[in-house]
Amino acid sequence: MPILVLVPMVIGAAIGLAARYLLPGRQWVGLFLNPTASAAAAGIVWTILSLVGMAPDNGWLWIASLAAALVVALVLPRVLPPRRARADAAYLAELTRSRA
Repeated sequence: MPILVLVPMVIGAAIGLAARYLLPGRQWVGLFLNPTASAAAAGIVWTILSLVGMAPDNGWLWIASLAAALVVALVLPRVLPPRRARADAAYLAELTRSRA
C-alpha cells in the first residue's frame, strides 16, 4: 500500500515538532524545518525498505523509519546553530569591512 507511507511521515513530523520545542537552539532553526526534515527522513527510509521487500507489518520497517526521523530531529538543532552563527559572523565582518 503506497499510501501507508503517510503514517510514519506524520509520526516523524510529530517527532520533529516535539524535538523543535524540547531541544535548545530553536531560535536558529525555522518552525517547519525540523518537522519537515524528520517527516522526509521517515518517508525516505520507509520507501527504500519497502522497495527492498519489507512488508508494512514488519516491525523493523517501523523502527527504522521512526529512528531515522528521530536522528534527523536530534541532529538538526545541533548542527545548524553553530553553522548559522559562523555564517552570520562572516557576513557581519564583510559588511563592516566594506563600510570602512
